[in-house]
Amino acid sequence: MGGVRKDVVLGGLLTIVLAGIVGLALLAKMIRVPYPVVFVLGGVVLALIPGVPTITLDPNLVFLLFLPPLIFGDGWTSDARALVRFRRPILSLSIGLVICTSAVVAFLAHQLIGLPLAVGFVLGGILSPTDAVATDAMTEHAALPKALIAIVGGESLVNDASGLVVYRFAIAALATGTFSLLAASVQFVYVIVAGIAVGLAGAWLLAKLMKLIRRKGLGDPMISVSISLITPFAVYVPADAIGASGVLASLAAGIALSRVPTLFDAESRLQAISVWQLLFFTFNGAAFALIGLQLREIVHGLSRYSVWTLIGWTLAITFTLLLVRFIWGFVALYLPYRLFPEQREGKFSWPGLTIIAFSGLRGIVSLAAALAIPTSLGIVPFPDRDLVQFLTFGVILVTLVGGGLLMPLLVRTLGPHLEGDGAEVERATALARVTTARAGRDRLKALESGLSSPADWEVAGRLEAEYDQRLAHFGAHADGAGSVGADGSDHATEQRLRREAYEAERAALSGLRRAGTIGDDVYRELEWEIDLAEASLGDRLQ
Repeated sequence: MGGVRKDVVLGGLLTIVLAGIVGLALLAKMIRVPYPVVFVLGGVVLALIPGVPTITLDPNLVFLLFLPPLIFGDGWTSDARALVRFRRPILSLSIGLVICTSAVVAFLAHQLIGLPLAVGFVLGGILSPTDAVATDAMTEHAALPKALIAIVGGESLVNDASGLVVYRFAIAALATGTFSLLAASVQFVYVIVAGIAVGLAGAWLLAKLMKLIRRKGLGDPMISVSISLITPFAVYVPADAIGASGVLASLAAGIALSRVPTLFDAESRLQAISVWQLLFFTFNGAAFALIGLQLREIVHGLSRYSVWTLIGWTLAITFTLLLVRFIWGFVALYLPYRLFPEQREGKFSWPGLTIIAFSGLRGIVSLAAALAIPTSLGIVPFPDRDLVQFLTFGVILVTLVGGGLLMPLLVRTLGPHLEGDGAEVERATALARVTTARAGRDRLKALESGLSSPADWEVAGRLEAEYDQRLAHFGAHADGAGSVGADGSDHATEQRLRREAYEAERAALSGLRRAGTIGDDVYRELEWEIDLAEASLGDRLQ
């Protein structure tokens, strides 16, 4: 009976957490606040409710369950060309700033709190990497230049590896009492290079496997989507097993596979997008909610410190992280941008530098690293383990909540002063649409000589007319005219009328199912076709 009751309690808690994720996401949309802020605060509130079971988060489970798919997905959706283009500022932030931040936090914790210097470096390694998931959530709907988004996002993807290397060497130094700069440097290079190599090798093998499956006629959307879900774990685990960066392996695999256009057929691609979007939503919500739920466990054993002392230390470290980030950005990014204009690799104005400084959000990686600190070093307890974990949680909470609330305000205030690239991106997109539409129309014209009946010519002519319409519309965008005047009005009308027609199709389809004329299988197939047509309205008419 006791075992059954425990299962019931855990099942009820799981239901509450999942329902809470949906409710908190709705609340975040209502108050227009990035969802990590609401998720974390919701987790804190849930942890403070009497009777709610204490959840002890297994750090190994966090690293294995949450990081591979989330980092893989970020790599898949990232702009690989932008990562290469802005590699210097990205590497400066993800390697140079990580090392600098780790050292500054270590000495601050040693002088202000009295932590042993090696323990300070453990704390610095934990807090130095920014969180890719939180950063993406904060910038997702922000009207920022693409260059800033690429730099901030690229930094958060790469700096996990460098931060965890500092963290591991600090723990090793505590355990052995020795530290070798040469060994650390060699290990650092190995972790990065080997991690990327494993990711690229895994991506190559997967691409070969997918092509073989399709060539043998065994392709199936469910199989394809399932393989895509397995991939991040398939590269993360072996990379981690050989001491390399599983994070970089997942990232490299995601980027590489996103560049293989023949990996999926159209139907598999549509289903994969839906599945991955649901996965991201659930995992992101669970990850940030679990951060908040750790509060009760983390504060256990800190009664020797006053609340105000802990809050003061947390705010001091958070402010230091922001200050170091701003100074590093000024010295390493802003000054070169101004002094060497011929080598510009980003739009580093003062407003842009401020956005970069405030985008240093900490999240699930830092929390998992803090929880993974060993309880002892041989027979000696790990010094100040509970304090390091609390400070990590406090910094995560302050950066997520503070950054989440300040970012929209900063974007609204500084946005007009940022060097935007929206018009350039819009024209490039329109030009790509013109090129692809022209290719489709020209292919149809080339096939005309092989058509054998008036009906074939009629169909081809109708399709060519649709392509001509797209060329005229997107050609205006490519020339800089945009969708203004009659062109924009006409297409807005077409979009509205098409949606009305699709709604009528759905209503008629529902009537056929209610009357028993068609079964659910036919209904779902035709409904999917209507949904697909309506979903493509934006692509065809924007």
